[in-house]
Amino acid sequence: MKLEKFIYSILETPFKSYMVYFITLVLFILSLATFPTQIIKAKMLPSKDSNTFSIYVDLKDGSSINQTKEVTQCISQHLQKNKNITNISAFLGEGQPLDFAALVKQSALKDKESQAEMIVNILKQEDRDITSYNLVSQLRDEIQKNCTMYDANIKFIELPAGPPVLASIVTEIYGGESFQSRRDFALKIAQILKNQTTLVDIDILADKDFMMYELELDNSKAIMSSVDLEQIKNILFLAFEGMKVSVINQSNAQNQIPIFLRLDDSRLLQNSTADDLKAKLQTLKIINKQGNTVSISEFVKIKEIIKEPTITSKNLNLMINVIAETNKDSQIYPLLNARDEMLNSLSKDYEVTKTNLLNLSFIDKKTKEKFDLVFDGELKVTIDTFIDLGGAFIIALVLIFFLMVMYYKSFAIAGGIVLASFISIIGVIFAHVIMDLITTDTFYLTATSLIGFIGLIGINSRNSTLIIDFSKQLVHEKNLSINEAIAKATATRSKPIILTVLTMVFASALIANDAVFGGLGVALIGGTLISYVVSMFFVPVIIKNQLKKIL
Repeated sequence: MKLEKFIYSILETPFKSYMVYFITLVLFILSLATFPTQIIKAKMLPSKDSNTFSIYVDLKDGSSINQTKEVTQCISQHLQKNKNITNISAFLGEGQPLDFAALVKQSALKDKESQAEMIVNILKQEDRDITSYNLVSQLRDEIQKNCTMYDANIKFIELPAGPPVLASIVTEIYGGESFQSRRDFALKIAQILKNQTTLVDIDILADKDFMMYELELDNSKAIMSSVDLEQIKNILFLAFEGMKVSVINQSNAQNQIPIFLRLDDSRLLQNSTADDLKAKLQTLKIINKQGNTVSISEFVKIKEIIKEPTITSKNLNLMINVIAETNKDSQIYPLLNARDEMLNSLSKDYEVTKTNLLNLSFIDKKTKEKFDLVFDGELKVTIDTFIDLGGAFIIALVLIFFLMVMYYKSFAIAGGIVLASFISIIGVIFAHVIMDLITTDTFYLTATSLIGFIGLIGINSRNSTLIIDFSKQLVHEKNLSINEAIAKATATRSKPIILTVLTMVFASALIANDAVFGGLGVALIGGTLISYVVSMFFVPVIIKNQLKKIL
């Protein structure tokens, strides 16, 4: 057999044996070099191609419902121009109907006039020629450019491919002596995140100070004027806010229709002054018990105050979240760039200390205030997942190593088998490189890719075991030399090994294009193909000097 002769020549010639080691080492180094050079990027799961996405609209605190409506109408007009949009639902002053992801994204907490959420449904996947995440990327630039009036923050929310989180990147900021100092520091972090080209929808989840007017009722003066206090409160509420006073029923309506009453539609806008408020109060009259008409402005004082911010905390520690989404990129790479910029630009004013993993601690050189920055969101889930899978991979290698030691009574043979299994990572990585070249979107090394790599360890170990056991048998039964036995065993076992490899390749090809399990399929294809090459050439070379010790 030609294969048997070729393998035998490699085993008999030291130069060829060293060349096998050298080529394997070069391929291994090249495969690992794809990570720092970002030829291959890592991500927990690729973006999900779905038939819907959401838009969160947040105007600055104190904005009116009319301003919020104006922003949502602008967004709707631009969305309707796209042929892939089927229908749009808008919810003003409240969150959309809760789903699993919205529970984590705090939709249920939205109750301000300055907030709105929109649900956008698009054509089914087979009826459009663009993925949902690419469509969102196109729409985001257009809408944020044309519809950010009144300082509106417009965020595009896609259905998560993995566990739902508050955002792709969440920076939790703790510390500071006051809410204001903590918010000022959050503004600096947000600006650094905005400098990253692939980070979008950056938002600080903290209220901004804004001026508001408070109506203070003079109870004593109202009682002396024989005016009902409850009646004054109801009139004020009807004048400025309005209320539901009753309902009507219609035969063609599924629910009761509320009757909403407001004295007039001249609601005060955000830029209204105290004089505007006082003028409206003077138009409101009330009749006392003596039947006299009295102006409500006689009993109400106007006070100008600063709205108290909403305080948020986690684990009983006060904090502020700065969130960001990624635009067709993994979370880790823009985060690492932003973190480097934090270390460089903020070191002038702060003493920066690296804490746990990527987290940082800052101490203001002037005020000595301490701020802790903790990264969370999908970024943390990704890091935790890769650490757990990496730990599982190491444990699998260790268990296989000791199992082979018990079977062959040789640490060298067991180490060679484990090393041959580990080298299959070359095929996994280069298969991802090839897929990235032939696909329009970035093909990431995902969590499912690592699961496939862990599964390959058993397959590769079995191939090595078959060759070693058959070589031992040939030495005992045929009295062949070790090199002859290894060459003959390898050539003989090549057919069943290649049949197993092809079966795995054909089966894995069915899921190679799947959004979630594509990484698993590609890892199995590349890993099994390279495992055949490793079994045919690397394993014979690495066991030839150790096989005689276990005969």
